[in-house]
Amino acid sequence: MDNRSNRKNWLEKNPKKVIGALVLLAVGGLAVVTEKLLARKNHGLIHPTGIQRSIKLREFNPLYRDVLVPNQEAMRMSDGLVQKPYVLRVDRQGFIMPAKIHDHPDLTIAFLGGSTTECVYVDEDNRFPYLVGRLLERQTHLKVNSYNAGRSGNNTLHCLNVLLNKVVNLKPDIVVLMENINDLAILMYDKTYWNDHPSRSPLMEKPPNFKTVGQDLEQTFHLVRDLTFPNLARELKKLSPFGRQGKGDEFHGVRGKKITIDQDLLVREFSLNLQTFINICRAREITPVLMTQPSRLTESPDPLIRKLMGSLEVSQGITYAEFKAAFDRLNQAIRDVGAQNQVLVIDLAREIPPVKENICDVAHFNDQGSRLVAARIAAGLIPVVKSLPKKPVTSN
Repeated sequence: MDNRSNRKNWLEKNPKKVIGALVLLAVGGLAVVTEKLLARKNHGLIHPTGIQRSIKLREFNPLYRDVLVPNQEAMRMSDGLVQKPYVLRVDRQGFIMPAKIHDHPDLTIAFLGGSTTECVYVDEDNRFPYLVGRLLERQTHLKVNSYNAGRSGNNTLHCLNVLLNKVVNLKPDIVVLMENINDLAILMYDKTYWNDHPSRSPLMEKPPNFKTVGQDLEQTFHLVRDLTFPNLARELKKLSPFGRQGKGDEFHGVRGKKITIDQDLLVREFSLNLQTFINICRAREITPVLMTQPSRLTESPDPLIRKLMGSLEVSQGITYAEFKAAFDRLNQAIRDVGAQNQVLVIDLAREIPPVKENICDVAHFNDQGSRLVAARIAAGLIPVVKSLPKKPVTSN
């Protein structure tokens, strides 16, 4: 019996696969050679994709839903925060809910700012942008919609983008801006708002390369996972070192480098953005309102604040006194720009007691602080509301 058939190797047993592989290799090799020849002919000028760039609209994703519980790191960095679930809901336009209460409001107000405006670790009904609307309704008997466009990390340049690209479309009567510490951070570290910071740059770049393809595939996987198993995915993210809590320090690239605070540069750049905010609002027939930012940066800081700010001196050589002086200068710039433009400034920095019962860390409000802030803002806005021209009566 002939045993040659039993001794055939893989190549002999799979002639069609071998031929197919050789054809693919030949076609691939021909394509590579042709590409090289064409590149030489065109002097390497062909780049049909370029780099995709877009303006970063820093907001929560529309229709985003989450239940947030402060983790141990958040609790370690605060002494006035309750560790419990906080509901976060976002509407179709990217505003933190509750927002649009009335279809035909008599008064529309929008709030711009960073994490101290978004107030994620405050109960929904106590977040001051929403609560201001309810207080004004009681005091004026008007139907009020108040929109929260705050987003953690936003500085005044981000707020200008949000103002132009989504708030103006609401046709608001009043827009209130509160910024300070985020502007201080970006200008302290990068000396400019226009930077290549991975999360705070005003521009997004998407270069065409295989790494980008991999990121797109990863995002597609995450999307399918989150749509299919949202609750399970949420719990797994908490456990993963690569999840939300594993992203690390936003400013890791400059940590450990000795820097100096140029207060004149801070005030100049910050004031220009405040002026731009006022100009845009007035050009769009919106009443602008500025607010100073309260904090627990006092002359004699309590132990928690001293501990939180101590690392800045160790890693960057910036003393507590220097940081506080810069923060105070920006609050004074808000007062100055407001006075120069005859714009209302609600001076929360002077009106909110800097204690843990109101502010749970350096600058973030807890429920009690947010309620107090809302009361101060509502009281400050009453004269502005009364001075606004009456809207024509519309039927619901």
